[in-house]
Amino acid sequence: MFDKRLLSMVPGAVKFIVADVALQWVALACNIALFVVIGLFLQATLEGAADAGMAIGVIAASAVAIVVRMVCQTAAQRMGRKAASCAKCSIRQQVYDKLAALGPAYSETVATAVAVQVSVEGTEQLESYFGQYLPQLFYALLAPLTLFVALSPLSLPAAVALLVCVPLIPASIVCVQKIARRTMRNYWGSYTDLGSMFLEAIQGLTTLKIYSADARKREEMNGAAESFRKATMRLLTMQLNSITVMDLFAFGGAAVGMIAVLWQFSCGAATFAAAFSIVFLSSEFFIPMRTLGSFFHTAMGGMAAAEKMYAILDAPLPVDGACEVDPHDARVKCRGVGYSYDGKRQVLEGVDFSAPCGSFIGVTGESGSGKSTLAGI
Repeated sequence: MFDKRLLSMVPGAVKFIVADVALQWVALACNIALFVVIGLFLQATLEGAADAGMAIGVIAASAVAIVVRMVCQTAAQRMGRKAASCAKCSIRQQVYDKLAALGPAYSETVATAVAVQVSVEGTEQLESYFGQYLPQLFYALLAPLTLFVALSPLSLPAAVALLVCVPLIPASIVCVQKIARRTMRNYWGSYTDLGSMFLEAIQGLTTLKIYSADARKREEMNGAAESFRKATMRLLTMQLNSITVMDLFAFGGAAVGMIAVLWQFSCGAATFAAAFSIVFLSSEFFIPMRTLGSFFHTAMGGMAAAEKMYAILDAPLPVDGACEVDPHDARVKCRGVGYSYDGKRQVLEGVDFSAPCGSFIGVTGESGSGKSTLAGI
């Protein structure tokens, strides 16, 4: 799941994503070095070739690797937060600028409640996409290849077995992606519908009380809230089932690699250092993909919100006239103004009035007589 358009909207976040991936890769390299060094030292100890100098060197190297790894992981998380912050500010500004360009008539293109939800909660959902999912996507592709290159000299069969099992996790993600996308769309649809209904009820609260229709509106909102609850439960069920499948592939794949190298060790085809390193690093083949699978479901929320953002950003702008008006003589005159929404029923017909510059005009009339239509014209 990679959206080029979404990434192109936030070019400033690319450098933070690259830095995040690079720092995670350095942390992985330190982890590989740590277990290989410890494995070689234990093998030397079993063979009686270890001495105090070697032990001190191993301790020092291990301490350096652990410290560098901790620093890199902390810095990577900070880069992810910066990427997310940059993305949220940039996308929220673009949505706001588009709504401002659409003008007061933006509500004809998108409902106010949807605009608010997309601008606030929708951009918050994109935090996971830019800050976690995208860096993890690239790192999850790089990490297994790095581990394969590092562990192949130790045990080629075990390294090949681990590398072959890695694609099973993204394959499971692809299998559930279509279902996840539909479930997430339903979730966001229920969420925006509930928000629109709530805003409408608040705006018309006085009218509802006057006509004693608040009880009926409450029942409608309860029904919408129940639909949203069910959509949320379906989303959580789908996510938990998907995570269970990914865990099965992750732990099963790591077990395959461990069994392969232990079999070689029992046959004398692999050294103790090789067996030790692969046993402790086999899970590293699958942890990045497993983490990517977890971020995938949270990122789906951002992608569903992005689809609603695109609907706003792609809305055609109103066409402005070419006539320039002198602000010191901005008079308004209507002569014989008429309007029809469907081409059959006339909402306005033969409207005449004048509004001198600097005057304050009030338009009154019965409900449905065309006051809002006249203001829109």
